[in-house]
Amino acid sequence: MNQIHAMRVFVRVADTESFRRAAQQLDVSNALVTRAIAMLEAHLRTRLINRTTRNLSLTEAGTRYLEGCRALLEELDHLESTVTHTEGEPSGTLRVVASSALSLLTLTPLIDGFRKVYPKVNVRLTLAERHVDLVEDGYDVGIVTAFMVSSTALIERPVGTNSLVPVATPAFVAEHGMPNSPTDLQSLPSVGLPNEMRSQTWHFRHRLGDADQVTLAPVYTVNNGLMVRLATLKSMGFSIVPEGIVRADLEDGTLVRLLDGYSIDDPDMKVSIVYPGRQYLPAKTRFFIDYALDYLSREFAAKSIRPDEAMRPPMPSVMPLQSIRGVSATAN
Repeated sequence: MNQIHAMRVFVRVADTESFRRAAQQLDVSNALVTRAIAMLEAHLRTRLINRTTRNLSLTEAGTRYLEGCRALLEELDHLESTVTHTEGEPSGTLRVVASSALSLLTLTPLIDGFRKVYPKVNVRLTLAERHVDLVEDGYDVGIVTAFMVSSTALIERPVGTNSLVPVATPAFVAEHGMPNSPTDLQSLPSVGLPNEMRSQTWHFRHRLGDADQVTLAPVYTVNNGLMVRLATLKSMGFSIVPEGIVRADLEDGTLVRLLDGYSIDDPDMKVSIVYPGRQYLPAKTRFFIDYALDYLSREFAAKSIRPDEAMRPPMPSVMPLQSIRGVSATAN
């Protein structure tokens, strides 16, 4: 093992604070990571890491050496990316994490288009529902919503907002009626994410400016947005979901949008591309960031100028929610 590779292992161990996680992210054995650190310490004749059975920490010498390693490796990566940029195309494995709230119909052509331009880059895409640590989890780039990351060490490039929409099947609307206001939703069965992933309190704003806040009590929760969509398609309840994951359903009439005159305020649905704030990034990362920024910005811009009516099929002929309640009351 050469010293440069051993330095990369050391930096990854320091970032993850774990030999095991460093080995997993580098796709090497625990033994190789241990040997790399031992080689560096033998070469420098000083201990870099204090190890116990429970945790590890850098020694004073290890902290100084880490700073130097970062600077040297960034310079080396910059040199290599410069050569790659001028003499060839980027290559290697790019690890991307993306919010599962984004449409698969958006992510798939994004990755496909990027690989057609840069076929020597292999992409490893992970979909996530929860908070992610880009550095510790070993990702190069994230396409995430606001709540998923919170680190000042990351650079954030906004690309748009993934709007939330209340939706239901035509069959559900035929059975329960069409709600006229957000408060009507509270008497209807709903499905959604669990409380620890998403608050059940929603802030609606009418196009004329009136605001309503409602808290729902779902009859079914599941910790995956795509499963929420499937439950909605089964008419288990209505749901409030990112527009991206139900866009095709709205276009073909499988789902209908509820409360046309309202939008939902949620700053956490802002979508950004995030990446580590290093002075130099590998060519594969820089090229993907540039490609994704252009692609996603155009996607969100297209959505924002598309007439709402083009996204919504004609509503089924059903009685309003109040009318159905009235019939039920009379029947009783």
